[in-house]
Amino acid sequence: MTDTVIIVCLLAVALVGCASPSRSGLESIGLSIGAPIEIPPQRAHAILQNGRLAGSSNKIAPYCELEVRRVSGEEPQWIRQGTFRIGRVSERILIDPTTRIPAFFQVTSCSDPLFQESVWWLESQAPSQVLFLRCIAPYYNCRFGPPLSVEQVRQVVGDHLIIDTAEPAGRSSGR
Repeated sequence: MTDTVIIVCLLAVALVGCASPSRSGLESIGLSIGAPIEIPPQRAHAILQNGRLAGSSNKIAPYCELEVRRVSGEEPQWIRQGTFRIGRVSERILIDPTTRIPAFFQVTSCSDPLFQESVWWLESQAPSQVLFLRCIAPYYNCRFGPPLSVEQVRQVVGDHLIIDTAEPAGRSSGR
């Protein structure tokens, strides 16, 4: 009975999360590159965890991935500059953050982790290879909560991304 209630609740939250265009106020947030970010060879994203660039993510702790348009070749690519605004936010509950399988596709038990994914789609005035910042909040033992807060994302990305929550002067609402 308890597993059924949990599954129904997860389905409801997952479906609502998929339709969520933004989370209150995130559209006013600006991001800029604070320190060079290396996209490793044969990849299209850099992993940030505990304020550092990481070769792979530890799924037990929160982490973020900065995704770019093209996969690196034999040599790494570098993101050295850029200023962005969050254009939209998408959120999903996943059973596996690597394959991005939504939680409602598979029945889970309390022994299985769940991952709250939040994707900040980034827009820039200048041409940029950067597409989005994807952050994962892991939850274990039938505990579940919200996506990472702005402050938690700051801790995860460290000095590599500067997150500005102040509304810029003269910002227009139209495009």
